[in-house]
Amino acid sequence: MPSRDRLMRLGAAAEKLMTTRVARVLARILLLAGLVFVALRARSLWRGSQIDFERVDWGMLAGAFALAVAGTAAAAAIWLAILEALGVRTRWRWITLFFQSQLGKYIPGSVWQYAGRASAAHAHGVPVKPVGVSLPVEFTASGLAAGSMAAFFLGWWGGACVGAGALLVLACARRAGSGRPVVRAAVRATLLYLPVWLVFGASFWLVAHGLVQVSPADLGFYTGAFAVAWLAGLLAVYAPGGLGVREAVLVALLSSRIGAADALVVAAGSRLSMLLADVVLAALATVAVRPGPPRLDLVDSA
Repeated sequence: MPSRDRLMRLGAAAEKLMTTRVARVLARILLLAGLVFVALRARSLWRGSQIDFERVDWGMLAGAFALAVAGTAAAAAIWLAILEALGVRTRWRWITLFFQSQLGKYIPGSVWQYAGRASAAHAHGVPVKPVGVSLPVEFTASGLAAGSMAAFFLGWWGGACVGAGALLVLACARRAGSGRPVVRAAVRATLLYLPVWLVFGASFWLVAHGLVQVSPADLGFYTGAFAVAWLAGLLAVYAPGGLGVREAVLVALLSSRIGAADALVVAAGSRLSMLLADVVLAALATVAVRPGPPRLDLVDSA
């Protein structure tokens, strides 16, 4: 991870280049573009799937959607926790900036969700510098937490490994001390992301159970499969939101258990559930936003 001083310099440079008006216009453009690409992705997934609606358990799918919403909301709260660790006294209404920018990940380029959040934050009176530092911290922490979920491929013994890893990270956090806010923020965020990935894994299993009636004993396996596929999509920067890459990895991982056809149905169903969660939260955030930039307070990060 880059040093804190370097991240601060990059954030300060971005802040000088961007006026509040430019930031507001850019945030709106990215939000609109995200909505357009979301609509295109949803149409493509719907046409490409082979869902047999007679065997769908809609209650399970509703539960999967609810968990997807909860996981995304928790991820937004973690972003605020990162800002707090970096010395920013946050406001809960800033969570709407996270929700609105999420649609940017469906735009080709894989950077627009972060650019959109930085623009929206500046438009609402939040300096770019701490936001710029928080984004690579968030990216790294979410990736580390998702990677740890791969241990669930080993079954529940893998879950024990995840718990042991969490304790190790916590010990490292204590050794880091209070004089390294970026390291402290990254460690805290990684620990917070662990239960979030359990929620996302449970959401994916509910999709699979609702569409092809998989066994409850496979919950750990599906959690690990989703995390691995998400990481593959994250690394494929050419694919907006990991579209296509995540689904291909899921089919490869699940086909030995449920067959390639059903695996494709589950992958498409999960993508639609996550996509719908992003759209609903972005819509609610847009409605909830009120005029007037929030005041930024800094707390002692020493």
